[in-house]
Amino acid sequence: MRLLFFLFCLLPILLMAQEVKVQGTIKNPKKVPVQHVNVFIAGTYDGTISDSLGNFQFRSSALGNQKIIFSKAGYNQLEMEITLKDSLDLQVTLYPIEEIEAIEIRAGQIMVGNKYNAVLSPLDIVTTAGSMGNIVAALQKLPGAQIAGEDGRLMVRGGDPTETQTFVNGIQVFQPYTSSANGVPVRGRFSPFLFKGTNFSTGGYGAEFGNALSGILNLSTALELAEPKTELSFSTVGLGLSNTQSWKDNSLSFNGSYTNLKPYMSLIPQDITWIMPYQQASGEAIWRKKGKQSFFNLYGNYAFEDFQFEDYSIEYDERIKTAIRSHNAYLNSSFQQYLPNNWTWESGLGLGYFNQDLQFSSFGIPTEQWGSHVKTLIRKSMGNKWQWMFGTEFLYEKLAENLQEPSLPRYSYGYERKQLAAFSEGQYRLFAGLQVGVGLRYIQTFSEQQFLEPRASIGYAINRNHQASFAYGRYHQGATSAIAKFKNDLPWTSASHYVLNYSYIGKGQLLRLEAYSKDYDQLITYDTQIPQYQSRFKNKGFGRVKGIDIFWRDSKSIPFLQYWVSYSLTDAQKLERNFTHAVQPTYVAKHQLSLVAKYWISSIRSQASITNSYSSGRTYFNPNEPDLMPMTKGQNDLSVSWSYLLTQQKILFFSMTNVLGNEPIYGYQYRSHADANGQFARKAVVPTAKHFVFVGFFWTISKNKKDNQLENL
Repeated sequence: MRLLFFLFCLLPILLMAQEVKVQGTIKNPKKVPVQHVNVFIAGTYDGTISDSLGNFQFRSSALGNQKIIFSKAGYNQLEMEITLKDSLDLQVTLYPIEEIEAIEIRAGQIMVGNKYNAVLSPLDIVTTAGSMGNIVAALQKLPGAQIAGEDGRLMVRGGDPTETQTFVNGIQVFQPYTSSANGVPVRGRFSPFLFKGTNFSTGGYGAEFGNALSGILNLSTALELAEPKTELSFSTVGLGLSNTQSWKDNSLSFNGSYTNLKPYMSLIPQDITWIMPYQQASGEAIWRKKGKQSFFNLYGNYAFEDFQFEDYSIEYDERIKTAIRSHNAYLNSSFQQYLPNNWTWESGLGLGYFNQDLQFSSFGIPTEQWGSHVKTLIRKSMGNKWQWMFGTEFLYEKLAENLQEPSLPRYSYGYERKQLAAFSEGQYRLFAGLQVGVGLRYIQTFSEQQFLEPRASIGYAINRNHQASFAYGRYHQGATSAIAKFKNDLPWTSASHYVLNYSYIGKGQLLRLEAYSKDYDQLITYDTQIPQYQSRFKNKGFGRVKGIDIFWRDSKSIPFLQYWVSYSLTDAQKLERNFTHAVQPTYVAKHQLSLVAKYWISSIRSQASITNSYSSGRTYFNPNEPDLMPMTKGQNDLSVSWSYLLTQQKILFFSMTNVLGNEPIYGYQYRSHADANGQFARKAVVPTAKHFVFVGFFWTISKNKKDNQLENL
């Protein structure tokens, strides 16, 4: 017994003996301390950041011959060979880049994270009035992005929603939105607080990503263990519970929620008659495991949705019942292994399953969809001089759908498709301030189609505050599921991007100006109002979209106030769908303007947020005047939110959209056959409700008494 007690007391000492203390001081050539320097052992997570006096200190279990790296923007990266056997005390001199630091902005790419050149932080994304915690809705306030009010899906620079793909840790998500029908807007499926980084590209993105003609949204989980805490939420639309536990080198986070819009719909007048208001039960979890030289993420998401409503149909001239019940499951795993000599291996797997039962009038349309994405790549870097990446991936997707009606034979249709891709890209700094990148992506489909997609970028830092960059890319995408389920052997559509960017980065201020042009080829057309089994599909479409995006952010001029202004001019002419000639697509607004302001009122522990968004009118096809493309009126939406800290960990939150009660018209639906006078009857497409009002209470329980859910609101 005494022996066991002795071993128990000795164990912590033995474990500490396996670690070596590394400390030191970092100064520049003028003997001035350098703060905020990243110091770490290559291939491990052992490291720290230097303090205001240039001092650093950490412990490492990576014994033997190692490489320690010192890195900070504006300084040449320093790599030192060391031997970790006993404690080390290092005196380091870090030399500033004599000319201009390397470019860090790529045209068309908007970073959301902790980088100094990030347009927005994760906190900005979820505290924007009108977003309601929806990542996709918040991105609408950025340049180059639009969301159709009757749809809710993200659109980029004149492309329809199917042209933008969503990824989690670089792995494609096949069902990124909630279920919808007949003009009921969707939401993104993912909770903001589980993701620490967002890469939103509005064009010219790199060779790692494909299958998207316009843009990509890549959500990234943090490469660090989560801190233990519990979060509770109670609101007018449902309940939520999240909990995080950590032990040794592992952490597990879970988030569950139940949503029921019946209380909200009973207070706010609705344009449709709800038989069973929308309800959703969902859960998601992420397990993180940290190794000495590796990190593993396993993310899972499940959602069940159920709702029924009646709405007037202009086609049938009567009220039609629609009912949807769906199940959606998604699993994502990612693994990162640090290798010697600055090599990194990354791999990931995504699995998705979607099951939906749609009842429309007397028709039943059950749908099942399966999807998988396997990806692996390696990266190599040599300081900030050059970086290189090579990878491969395989995607599989299958959809099966039936059309059932008691008086008609059952009709089954669907598709199955596979594709293999290889990609490589490198960035090289010719000299300080000038960086070039070249990439190539190869796609092989199992329907005997092959594509080569060149990508290129060049960036030049005029000085420390002014940067310019240019990006080019060639992109391909297969037919959307709405078309592929009827005809899956169509040639892929293509687009070429040209994006020119200028950025000013000052203390607390950022300005981005972008001009772009996008050329489409082989767009899919059909001869019916919507894709159907009897439609005749062809690849005779084409188009061009050009425009400018402007973004200004300022958190410096007025204390406690941060605001940003975003403007987009989108000049689009496309021949696609059932268009007879190239026109401005019905889903595109030529002008989009957003103003977002947030003000912290310390005297009452509150944050007030206001968002005003304006979109110019959209075109629509009027069969009564087929030679004209009339336009709807412009739309303006003023939204407000208020966050009040009852205590540091208890928050009362209020939010309301469309405060002014505007009545936008998104377009018109026309009957497919004319009346006795030769006129086609029509119905305006309007929101299901004028406002969305949300009141919630959020409570965080953790050892860190400063933690709260303000960043999730």
